[in-house]
Amino acid sequence: ELNFVQELAASLAEVIPSNFDPHFVVDTGRNGVTDMRKDCANWCNIRGAGVGHLPTTATPLPDLVDAFLWLKTPGESDGCTQTLPGGGNCARFDSFCGSQDSVGSRSGEPRAPVAGAWFDYAIKMLAANAHMDNTTHY
Repeated sequence: ELNFVQELAASLAEVIPSNFDPHFVVDTGRNGVTDMRKDCANWCNIRGAGVGHLPTTATPLPDLVDAFLWLKTPGESDGCTQTLPGGGNCARFDSFCGSQDSVGSRSGEPRAPVAGAWFDYAIKMLAANAHMDNTTHY
């Protein structure tokens, strides 16, 4: 994410007056594993994800990144699979939650509950794959 932040800051500097001094917060609640997605556009309940760096204001780019934070509580579902864990249809299904990278898109995987609901499978996966003190890949 630090590469993206640097690119975004440079792009903003090209279109915003020179007195603009952007600062960013990086969500590390699910970025503890690199290259876990086949498509970086996929964001919903990503298979193989792990909790990333613990929340802190001590970042490698303090002039640009103010903090690493867990912006979404680890263990909360990002969104539901088309079929809910109880068997009904999800009224708020988003196609990104059925992506090839999303938990529940493969046979035998648990179905995901609606966004914000507790997803036990997800928190166990995030904990098992956690890398909370490694900032080398941010």
